[in-house]
Amino acid sequence: MISIHRKITFAFSSLAVLVVGVAALAFLDLLFLERQVEQGITITTLETAIQDMRREEKNLFLYQDVSAGQAADTFAATALQTLQTSPQTLAEVGNVMQISQLQTILHTYRQLLANHLQRLPADSTLESSIRAQGHLASQLAESLTLQERRLLNTAIADAKWAQVLGVGILSALLVLIAWLLDRSVITPMKRLMADLTPIAEGHFERLDVRARSTEMVSLRQAFNRLLDELEARRRRLIQSEKLAALGVLVSGVAHELNNPLSNISSSSQLLLEELDSAEPDTLREWAHTIDSETERARRIVDALQDFGRRQEPHLETVNLADLLERTLLLLRGHLRKAGATVENHVPLDLTLPADAQRLQQVFINLLRNAAESGTNLTLHIRAQGCSLSGTPLPPNATVVGELGCQVRQRQPMIEISIEDNGAGISAAVLPRVFEPFYTTRAPGQGMGLGLYIVQEIIQEHDGCIAIASQPGQGTWVVLRLPCGGHYP
Repeated sequence: MISIHRKITFAFSSLAVLVVGVAALAFLDLLFLERQVEQGITITTLETAIQDMRREEKNLFLYQDVSAGQAADTFAATALQTLQTSPQTLAEVGNVMQISQLQTILHTYRQLLANHLQRLPADSTLESSIRAQGHLASQLAESLTLQERRLLNTAIADAKWAQVLGVGILSALLVLIAWLLDRSVITPMKRLMADLTPIAEGHFERLDVRARSTEMVSLRQAFNRLLDELEARRRRLIQSEKLAALGVLVSGVAHELNNPLSNISSSSQLLLEELDSAEPDTLREWAHTIDSETERARRIVDALQDFGRRQEPHLETVNLADLLERTLLLLRGHLRKAGATVENHVPLDLTLPADAQRLQQVFINLLRNAAESGTNLTLHIRAQGCSLSGTPLPPNATVVGELGCQVRQRQPMIEISIEDNGAGISAAVLPRVFEPFYTTRAPGQGMGLGLYIVQEIIQEHDGCIAIASQPGQGTWVVLRLPCGGHYP
């Protein structure tokens, strides 16, 4: 397994070598072109000198101008000097025979020209010989110029194709390096981002640690350790909130236990005092009272034990009305102290797959919040069976959960609503009610985890929760939980 650092280093090193190689080839190509240009300059100098020589030659014979003849000799000497100082350059353009022949012609031309200048006016035979030698020199110079032009054009064409080929190879290798980087670096990063998206949405699932680079493996392992720690902390927070809620309930439950214990005590005293004189029916009634009140106290204790017990989520068929009845039993003292009345409209035969203990904690938190939202309140609890449609939600409702609470998926759901006529929630606070540790209560009266834990539990059940409220008009909480194939 190769690290991303090594892959990137290799990719950029290869790119650097590639760029240096292309630059070196381009430099060599430029040197070759420079050599061709030098050849062209040399040939052009030679040709120009011979052309000037011929022009002065014409002036000599036309006007019998001695200075023109001397100038023609000077240009011939310049041409010979060019041939002598750049033999290798000229040899690359023409063959050795051409260069040697041109030198001979120019020497002969100068000798004939010198004889002509000494014998002025000269005879026509000598003049014809000078013209013939000049013509041959011009032809050879033009031949060398044409060969140099062909070589230069060929060099330019080769340079063009070399540049095109170099750019093409460079582009192909750049595409290859980009593809390798995308496959080795960018694609794993995109895959990691895609794997992290569910985490950002609240689904703390472990990441697959299979990857092609050590950094990705280490990063995924680090995220998994982070998720494990978050999960452990979340569980501790849930348990802490449960214990805090349990502390709030204890005072109310103590009052609830006092009632059956008081009735048991009274019935036991009457039974002891009137054991010998009371009628059998009266004794039986007192004994029945003791038994029923004892059962009532046992149910309260069992509900407290179920609420405080830490257990893993376990879905089972839960009777909703029975679960709410046990929840209200726990909250009776708290509701009475808050002056709240609960009207339960849940059908007696409505069942759903859920973790009874966790769902009970949801109802406890929601009912406590509703009861504490004002004084002399009335709480309405309603539920409807499995359906593909739900009650329309207000546009300002705050929604959390997989189903979106807008019934976007064709999945049957059970809808549970809790409505109160309390003070309501302001529009500024409503979007934040599910945030952990966010609370509008005074310090020491709550940690701001109640609704956060509620939405966590609801999402554990693949459900959703929505809260709609307006100041002064109460609050409406809607829970939607999948039927899970369980229809009433």
